[in-house]
Formats: sequence, C-alpha cells, structure tokens
Amino acid sequence: MNDVRVMDEQQATELVIATVSRSRALDPALLTATTSLVDDLGFDSLDAAELLAALHQATGRHLSVTDLSELQTIGQAAKALLAGDGLAEEGPS
Repeated sequence: MNDVRVMDEQQATELVIATVSRSRALDPALLTATTSLVDDLGFDSLDAAELLAALHQATGRHLSVTDLSELQTIGQAAKALLAGDGLAEEGPS
C-alpha cells in the first residue's frame, strides 16, 4: 500500500493513470491529468465506483466523492485521492 500521507499531486495522478490504464487495457502514455473519464474513456457511475474502490484498495484512503460529476478528469480523481478523509483503520488502536 502506498503511503498517501506523503503522496503529492503528481504521484496521485500517476497512480490514477496506472489504475485506469489497467482497468481499460490502455497504454498509460495515452492518459494525462486532463483526460476526461466520461468523454474520452466512456466512464459511467459503475466505472467511477470501481475506480474509487481500486484507489482505496491501493492506498487505504477513503475518497469522499458523491457522484461522477466530481470526477470529470484523471486530475480531479487524483485531487479527490489527496483530499480523502484519511487512512482506513486496520483495527482498534
């Protein structure tokens, strides 16, 4: 699991690109922060939910995104990752 406490925006963007490229079987070099998830990649709400779940699994961070309109681009998904509500607890502290 990546340590999102020290992840910067570029690293978050790279993680989102890697996750999207795996799920869509795309060359990551074709994706940028401005790639539209809906218009360029055809994402729907299920795809967005799967992306959020994959990012949560990769980082342990809960992303508080309520609808697809908040995730128009890869860059917005990366910012949502950085703005997440923190690391998931692994059990009682």
